[in-house]
Amino acid sequence: MTLALEAEWKLLTDLIEERFGLSFTGVRRDILASRLASRFQALQCGNPLEYYYHLKSHPERDRELGQLALTLTNNETYFFRESHHFECVARHVLPAIQDELRVRPLRILSAGCSSGEEPYSLVMSLQAAGLDALLPHGWEVDACDLNPARLAQARAATYEETSLRSCDADARRRYFTQEGSRFVLRERHRAGVRFFACNLAAPVMPLGSGRYDVILFRNMLIYFGEAAFLTLIERFARALVPGGLLMLGHSESIIDRTPSFQAVVLNGMVVYRRCVPD
Repeated sequence: MTLALEAEWKLLTDLIEERFGLSFTGVRRDILASRLASRFQALQCGNPLEYYYHLKSHPERDRELGQLALTLTNNETYFFRESHHFECVARHVLPAIQDELRVRPLRILSAGCSSGEEPYSLVMSLQAAGLDALLPHGWEVDACDLNPARLAQARAATYEETSLRSCDADARRRYFTQEGSRFVLRERHRAGVRFFACNLAAPVMPLGSGRYDVILFRNMLIYFGEAAFLTLIERFARALVPGGLLMLGHSESIIDRTPSFQAVVLNGMVVYRRCVPD
């Protein structure tokens, strides 16, 4: 790769990180080049610099930024992925705040929810534990993502069989109705879930303050640059109630990265508790 082309890619990847927080350095730049090939072709951009200028100054740059968001986001997900997190909410989170939940709902955020498998899995897990009968004010599960097409799919709650890879035959019958080759989640298992579009790396804080008991942000931090990584962690801290929990993917850690959270072991896994101010 020539020095000029190296500089072009640097301009483009810096713009992407500034806009979305996503880092495409090192070997991940090859992934970016593969994903952007279709956009280069559609816009007749011959190199990264032409695409960079399209995103910066073209009259339809906002439309293309939306297309870019669709192209960049990783949509790998399925029902009951890393289900120990959902069990942890039922076994450990709820008993600790039982008195509070007599006067308000349980509030959870599924950040980077993609097509909705995660928040819906959480609802089904709460229902399976019988908690819908024990929580007088129920629950509010907010679910956000950058990709509007995936959010539309989440609201439709209609899935291919690959999304059900961890569901046995009994679970498929209990939770879904089959329509041809697709599976539609039954209405009662969508209870309390609200989807909304959100760029978590946006300059303005996109989440409420002190609202959530639990935030799920699993298998996502590894894609963010250092500045966005630290910004997200502090935003999640502000969005949680004091003592609230942040749950990350099994290969992710924020130990020694922030004073806002303390690592604790619950249900045999590491989760992160928002520190309570003195």
